[in-house]
Amino acid sequence: MQFEISPIQLITIGAVMNGFVFAFLLFEKKENRQANRFLSLMILSMCLTFTPFIIETHFWNTYEWLAWLPFSLAYWIGPSFYFYIRTLTGASVHFRKKDLWHFAPIVLNYLHSIYHAIIVNTNPWPIFHHVAEVLESAAIVSVVIYLIVSFKLVKKYQRSLLDNVSTIEKIDLRWVNQIIYVIGVCCLLIIIFLVVSQTVGGRYALIEWDDPRAFILLLYSCILYWLSISGFKQAQTHKIPLSDFSVETNQEEFSAIIRTLKESIERDKLYRNQEFSLADLSKATEIAERAISDSINQELGKNFFQFINEYRVEEVKAMLKDPKKDHLKIMSLALDAGFNSKATFNRIFKTYTGQTPNDFRNRNS
Repeated sequence: MQFEISPIQLITIGAVMNGFVFAFLLFEKKENRQANRFLSLMILSMCLTFTPFIIETHFWNTYEWLAWLPFSLAYWIGPSFYFYIRTLTGASVHFRKKDLWHFAPIVLNYLHSIYHAIIVNTNPWPIFHHVAEVLESAAIVSVVIYLIVSFKLVKKYQRSLLDNVSTIEKIDLRWVNQIIYVIGVCCLLIIIFLVVSQTVGGRYALIEWDDPRAFILLLYSCILYWLSISGFKQAQTHKIPLSDFSVETNQEEFSAIIRTLKESIERDKLYRNQEFSLADLSKATEIAERAISDSINQELGKNFFQFINEYRVEEVKAMLKDPKKDHLKIMSLALDAGFNSKATFNRIFKTYTGQTPNDFRNRNS
């Protein structure tokens, strides 16, 4: 039997092989171990789900028993991604038995195969057959729903970060939002493509493909490449402890806490620590994290991120005004003050001063 492989099928085969490799690497990765195992399951599910689309139809007709192999795991893609995000952003999230229901709809992927396994070469219940096919394709709707829920989790996490850390570049999960946007748009395009291909006759088709699967395979390949590589590159995230209780504190206590915080920060230059966090400040001052966060929010109308980075900006401003430091590079001064990247420093400095660091130095030298 001879196989003819189109360029898009070849790209897809490469994406699947790449996905299998990264799924294994993610499963073994030590950072974010529990979260990465859910991402590994998602990538593996995507690889297996799209593997049948690479193979020609006549091959499946010749070897019908292949339909029983666990290829179609489309209903696991959405839940796997959701639990990846939930575990990645949670303080201590454990997968529980009651969470298994998220993965239960996998049976919908096999109704069609089961029907043909029981009733061979006939179709006595065409309505059931049609419904089974629709339910199998509806997995894409499941993916969209889980993407929306995951997007909300990421947004909540990003808001919480600003109250807990002073540097967010490596842990703010912006790449996850990009993945959600891209997968979401691709899902919508695939849905539109499926509807058009089913409802519009071939001669009226808006796009003509030699292989009608080509459009979906190309989108899928791009997503799988990006998801695999970006997921593996993700660094350790900051676990934000969940607190269900509030600290009873009045305005006078808020003011006293702020005075204590400022004393400790200014005396020990705590902000110079590039990874400085709310937990570090709590340890240094022996004040509860929630009390510190509430005091900064209520007394100063700021979050922890703003509170600490103001100190860093003020120190850089002072050094830029110092003639003795004119020979030093601006980025060197920024690193000494606690910033950890040029892009972040420039953005934050301009936010607080309305000027770029270079402009500020030139006007104050």
